[in-house]
Amino acid sequence: MRFEIYQPIVALFMGLTFSTAFAQQKPKTPEDFARDAAITQFTRKMEAANYPALFERAAREFNVPVEILEGVSFAQTRWDHLIWPEGQSYSPESGKPRPYGIMSLWDNEFFGHSLIEAAKLIGKTPEDLKKDPFDNMRGGAALLRKIYDQTEKPPGTREGELESWRYAIAEYSGIPEPDFKHQHALEVYRHLAAGYDQYGIKLPKVPNLKLPPMFAEVKKIKDEEERKRAEKFSAEDQRTAGLGPVVRLESKPAASISVRAPTNIFSGENRKAPTPIATAASASTPRWITLAAIATAGVLLFVFLRKRSAPKR
Repeated sequence: MRFEIYQPIVALFMGLTFSTAFAQQKPKTPEDFARDAAITQFTRKMEAANYPALFERAAREFNVPVEILEGVSFAQTRWDHLIWPEGQSYSPESGKPRPYGIMSLWDNEFFGHSLIEAAKLIGKTPEDLKKDPFDNMRGGAALLRKIYDQTEKPPGTREGELESWRYAIAEYSGIPEPDFKHQHALEVYRHLAAGYDQYGIKLPKVPNLKLPPMFAEVKKIKDEEERKRAEKFSAEDQRTAGLGPVVRLESKPAASISVRAPTNIFSGENRKAPTPIATAASASTPRWITLAAIATAGVLLFVFLRKRSAPKR
């Protein structure tokens, strides 16, 4: 069979693939342009702030590993210094308590008053820590150091190891429920193990962290707390037996109110800051790469069919 027979097929294939690829391209909306502008502005702000140098200074002053200080801040605020309108320690939209500053310090009845305690430790006022990122870092570092010195260390860890700070991180969070606070501390180490480099935020990847023992212990804590809750609800059901249908109005754990700072660069209240979930694996492939791949496939098919149709010598 001669090559001329295949030519219409090849042309049809390449035409369909290119038309499909171009048809999928959509013009940017005003929201897309606004988001791109916000990302650019946020990135420039983070680069100008040079937070890694400030973390290093605060960590050295209070003898806290800089990785721990950076990781705690990243898990809580994505290195965004949270500032709220005067007197709005709770969100008027959701009623959730708000954390303060880059180290997510609290001043409410749910998560405690770490803002006040941190300010005292460095001889500053709570207002100083609300306004200045470096004072907020110093206060957070001083508080982490104090908690670390007063808290037992996880099994199998030694003084000074990064893994030995996990219980201190859990207490620093202010979360009252054991399973939620230990899950949060585990999240800090997961971020450190993965690292992050986007939007002007550079969280160095920490190799060789001993994560499996952490996962195992946190799972035990979670299972135990779920068992206790189940027993508590069962006991409540028994006490109300014979009184008709029971309608239980369960209040959410305090940890579910707002573990991570409810803000970022993109939109209004309860926003989420850029997260490591937005990796290259999940990001959309640039269109030029897609088109190049399609064109390459078409050319290869064209060459293959031509070789097959070429007369043998």
